[in-house]
Amino acid sequence: MSVTTADVQYFLKDVRILANAAKSERYSRLALYEYPFDLQLLTLSSLYRESRKQFVELGGRYSPRISSTMRSLSAQDLFADEIDYSPAHTELTWFAQNSRDVHDPAEEVISLERFNTISVFHEQNHRILWRLLPPASKGERALSRFLNFAESLVVMLDLALADQVGPKLSPVFERMKVIYRAGRVPKRLRSSPSSYRDYLIAAQFATYLILELVNPEDVNAAVDYVFPRQKSLNRAAVDRALDISELFTRITNPQWQERNLKRARQSLLKMHAGFDGPPLELPTDPLDFESEFAITRYVLEEFKI
Repeated sequence: MSVTTADVQYFLKDVRILANAAKSERYSRLALYEYPFDLQLLTLSSLYRESRKQFVELGGRYSPRISSTMRSLSAQDLFADEIDYSPAHTELTWFAQNSRDVHDPAEEVISLERFNTISVFHEQNHRILWRLLPPASKGERALSRFLNFAESLVVMLDLALADQVGPKLSPVFERMKVIYRAGRVPKRLRSSPSSYRDYLIAAQFATYLILELVNPEDVNAAVDYVFPRQKSLNRAAVDRALDISELFTRITNPQWQERNLKRARQSLLKMHAGFDGPPLELPTDPLDFESEFAITRYVLEEFKI
């Protein structure tokens, strides 16, 4: 990774912008110790607060331990109700104020970025959603579809958070890696709650298609086929969904599933023990999606979107 003097200046500017963003002590009881700009996000977003409350209520725990990108991807248990994060807030704000005293500011930026890449919001939503979804049906491919469906719901919530934070600050939070997406929803959709929910559902479905490795050029046609009466909305939703990292969809996600499918099955079986109802049988052809969107709407309701 190479960092230029200009990159350092941009990084410092981002830290200062977020450090000076509005924050209310009203939400300090929900704030995590030293998680960067947590109180600012709690102040800006009702969705961010709702997610935090739900994770705490299910018994979730947070551990301020240094966590690199690699450890977060390979060692943290996606099914355990404990999330590690790097307690880097003071280090970031100190650096922004004292960068001239640092021998090698570019190296400091590299170090901070290497150990500050976890969105707690994204991670805790995974844990919440395991409880909201029915059990996965049997079979490795069925479980893979289940995991991709869950991931698409988590991504949908990432989009909704970015939209709440807004187009001015969300790109800055994204660059700091405390959220994973930037907000750019069309204003005409934000002004109508029902249209906005339809937009998020279309974006979630498009994300699922991408995770299922459907050719990106075919995603818009597939979304139009399933939602034929909202093609303009679909285009906006698909464009947003296609922002997802190709490295994640084509390499990281399939590799993670290949390595963890057995453990995922065991964890989910334990978590859903005693569940009264049928499993989630996702269709082999996503163009047959229908009742599945009731689950997506249920998730939006549970997160008060």
